[in-house]
Amino acid sequence: MALTELAIKNAKPQAKRYRLIDGGGLSLEISPAGGKLWRWRYYYQGKEQILALGKYPATTLAEARKKRDEARAALNEGKHPTREKKLQKLRNQHQGENSFAKVAIRWMETKHTGLNEKYAKQCRTRMEEHIFPMIGDLPIADITIPDVVQVVEKIGNRGTIETAKRMKQLMGQVFRYAAQRGLCQHNPAADLRDILPTVEEKHHACIHPNEFPKLLKAMYAREDDMTKWAMQLLALTFVRTGELIGAEWSEIDWEREEWHIPKHRMKMRRPHIVPLARQTLEILKNLHEITGQRTYIFFSAPAKSKHLSNGAVLMALRRMGYRGQMTGHGFRTMASTILNEKNYPSDWIERQLAHEDDDKIRGAYNRAEHLLERKKMMQDYADYLDAMRMSDGNNVKQFKPALYQ
Repeated sequence: MALTELAIKNAKPQAKRYRLIDGGGLSLEISPAGGKLWRWRYYYQGKEQILALGKYPATTLAEARKKRDEARAALNEGKHPTREKKLQKLRNQHQGENSFAKVAIRWMETKHTGLNEKYAKQCRTRMEEHIFPMIGDLPIADITIPDVVQVVEKIGNRGTIETAKRMKQLMGQVFRYAAQRGLCQHNPAADLRDILPTVEEKHHACIHPNEFPKLLKAMYAREDDMTKWAMQLLALTFVRTGELIGAEWSEIDWEREEWHIPKHRMKMRRPHIVPLARQTLEILKNLHEITGQRTYIFFSAPAKSKHLSNGAVLMALRRMGYRGQMTGHGFRTMASTILNEKNYPSDWIERQLAHEDDDKIRGAYNRAEHLLERKKMMQDYADYLDAMRMSDGNNVKQFKPALYQ
């Protein structure tokens, strides 16, 4: 006979634990101390199991029957109700810990250990600005594809398509990290290739090679300061602006006449060797007299980072009248353009530019590849820049690689 609320209230404790049967395996267990606990008896793979459904009166008769029916439905689906309850309890306990924001922070702490501090800080700042306000508090296991699409489209609708793409990539990495650790079942950011409009790729501003002699003359005519020497070295070494301004004296090998940039300062996270031409060494020796006792080659007392700021070169070029026409990165473009036009092997040029190799295995070991040839190429190019600076620009057409002369 099915239980009633009145029968449950009137049930008194006895010397031994006993049960009142409701039906369908549901019963109310009454302890000698007077406690009343709901129990559901079922069989899983032929073995008897008991599932606790709550304490009376906190769990009413109607609620106990509902829980029994839900557990029976799970059993019919092949699930183990007792195990499912334990798993759900764990999910509830960790739900706050496994919000997207907290998982993302754990991912960053793991992923970015030992990497560029500026890049790691930038990633966190971007997520705090663009992603966390929308889905940061949601349990990562509950986030769906539409949730991710909403985040990406909202960023893209502001006109910042590149930022939207970067945020999609970051979210994908966080979800992949979470899935590998059992915190979510899938990566909802895995295949969202068509949700953003295609935008025309923008390149760093760079003047035409015929205008380069004029710029070189203007650079060398400037009063001596850090930006003057920085521009000269950017022209002679082809490195990225950030790699130059963060250079340390300990990276210079005077005996080998090489600059060894460690992997944590390189964009591709691989160490890089820059052969130093005679002109480059002369500039470095002059700088050594000024900042040789410091850690950074381009030491700057006013800068919080203690080296020249990333925008210093760009501002210097603007003051020289090259706003929108030339950037620090433009010196890399210039070197690539000239050396390719003069038929230097593209492999040498790409190695010197520290571009990523399509062959990942070869790329991991390419820092010294073609080093002797690159030393020759770098000296040829430095001599060529001297010739350009002393000419009216016509020598651009006359230049031939010394290797082939």
